[in-house]
Amino acid sequence: MISKFKTILLLGLIFLLLCIFFSNTYSAQNTESNRDFIFYSSYNNVVTEKNKEINLEIKITNNGERIEEVLLSLIPDKEAENWEHYFMDPWDYFEIRSVKLDTKEPDNLKKFKFHLIVPKEIATGNYKFTLRAITKDQTIEKNLEIIIGVVDRKITEVSQEVTEEIKITTKFPTLENPAGKEFKFTIKVQNNTNVSQILNLGLKLPAEGWSVYCTPQWETDRISAIKFNAGAMENLILTVTPPLFVEKGEYPILFVLSSGENAYNIDLKAIVTGTYKLNLRTETEQLNINTVAGEEKKFILYLWNEGSTAIDNIIFSSNIPENWELIFNPEEFSSLPPAGVTKKFEKVEVMVRTPQRTLTGDYMISLNASGIQDQKTMDIRITVKTSTKWGWLGILIILFIFFILIGIFVKLKRR
Repeated sequence: MISKFKTILLLGLIFLLLCIFFSNTYSAQNTESNRDFIFYSSYNNVVTEKNKEINLEIKITNNGERIEEVLLSLIPDKEAENWEHYFMDPWDYFEIRSVKLDTKEPDNLKKFKFHLIVPKEIATGNYKFTLRAITKDQTIEKNLEIIIGVVDRKITEVSQEVTEEIKITTKFPTLENPAGKEFKFTIKVQNNTNVSQILNLGLKLPAEGWSVYCTPQWETDRISAIKFNAGAMENLILTVTPPLFVEKGEYPILFVLSSGENAYNIDLKAIVTGTYKLNLRTETEQLNINTVAGEEKKFILYLWNEGSTAIDNIIFSSNIPENWELIFNPEEFSSLPPAGVTKKFEKVEVMVRTPQRTLTGDYMISLNASGIQDQKTMDIRITVKTSTKWGWLGILIILFIFFILIGIFVKLKRR
């Protein structure tokens, strides 16, 4: 009986171990099925001359469900082992040996260059390069075969039909924005030569005070020069910001790329529309004023235009308690130029007179400056107090009555 029990227990244990084994195997296979990447090149067979530089774009995309680190390597033919060849960053031109791929766009895609230089002394023929990409855990491997055909003859290039060696174009040469806002021009630059060139960026701006910088498209690094590979095309973003107080109008901008004595340019235009911003503040910058009932109180307002274009026909108005009196001096401005141009604020005198019988307390008044293009309202608290002269008059009346009573008392006492 005990022997049968042991046999059943052993068989059950073996069955359990088999279940665990197949479950782990299935889980591992299922996990592996969720990992994959694409290793791709648009050009797998190219022809070039001796002593030429080639830069082919390579793309690698993570289609799996986990972050992958992919190691990169190059395996050339024996005859091409002494060629200069490596993977290169497309912007900063440093060598790369691995890439890290996220699972979500756009970080699941990386682009880089397969860079090589054909030696000057080399036999004509075809040379094969095997581009290898493998995950860090050596699980998934992809290979690309690139054939480089080397010939003696000059290649007939489409660029020979282009009259400009460096072609600069843009879809939108004219942009419109208010003063102080950014103008972003997208500029396409095409290197139609068969050699790489380093081009320096230059600009001719309308006047001083304009800020400007240039970046490669989809990048944030600001650049002053850029390397264009043979036949390469790049998009640049030129960001120009006019001063806040620049007058409205059309402003020409000249964008220049230069290399040695050669210069290539394109004309751009920024149309600046006017901005209007009316502002008010008191001379003391406080929004509460003390006054006495029955008396007038004067205070100073400063008025200015923070925009870039003059504001026309400014008139003043107020909202005050009943029977109060308020006067502005001056009462209006026919035009208020930008403070950035005049370098000063306009001074406005305000006089407030409260009725004689105004009760002590706090009152709110509203002051409004309204022009055709903009307006500004300011609320001020007026604290009204009773005049002290009425207090002294009351004291005198009380003293007068007191002395009369004393006189009557003395007179009655003598009787």
